[in-house]
Amino acid sequence: MLQWTYYKLTELEKQITSLYQSIEIWHPEDIQENLIAARIGIKLRYEDAPSLAFEKGKYRCIVIDNTLALEEQRKQFFHEFGHLLRGHAGNQSVLPELFRDLQEEQAEHFATYAMMPAYLIMNLPVPEYERDFPYLLSSSFRVPVDTAKERWDQIKRRISAGAWEQECIERERYRYKKADPANWCDETKKIFRLAIDRKMQKGQGVIIR
Repeated sequence: MLQWTYYKLTELEKQITSLYQSIEIWHPEDIQENLIAARIGIKLRYEDAPSLAFEKGKYRCIVIDNTLALEEQRKQFFHEFGHLLRGHAGNQSVLPELFRDLQEEQAEHFATYAMMPAYLIMNLPVPEYERDFPYLLSSSFRVPVDTAKERWDQIKRRISAGAWEQECIERERYRYKKADPANWCDETKKIFRLAIDRKMQKGQGVIIR
């Protein structure tokens, strides 16, 4: 069973969740390119041309290469959508290579989260076998299986990291709790008082910090 309580949303995921809920995206089937573009006010065009996004004043547009397979067109939309919302729209060819690579990486991260947002994944029925989860993601969100597998692996890593972090916190709490005299048993308190008395008898004194 997935321990979603250990999964912490990134700031980007929080932004996507807020955006989607503001335009009433409540189910995987609501994640449609035309619907999202229309509700946000983005012109969406399919042409025999390379995919791109651009913005001029209040006009925002995404062009998708219609010669690509449908699944690839979907990925391209969310990639370009990420460029647009993160302020990357424009002529990337004039940018330094490292900066351009950073923008591409950011757009890829955005596309992954936007195609399969965590708040919707959490509501999916959990399959009997873990190996079937990527196929559930693929069919529910209409993405390639390899993309769904990447997202699933990411989810598992984040849950494991969250569980490990919580375990460390609990260990530290337990350690400090044991060190607090208020939590000592009567026998421990008796031994501690005896040790203090002996030090006082020897004239050493005791400093308790």
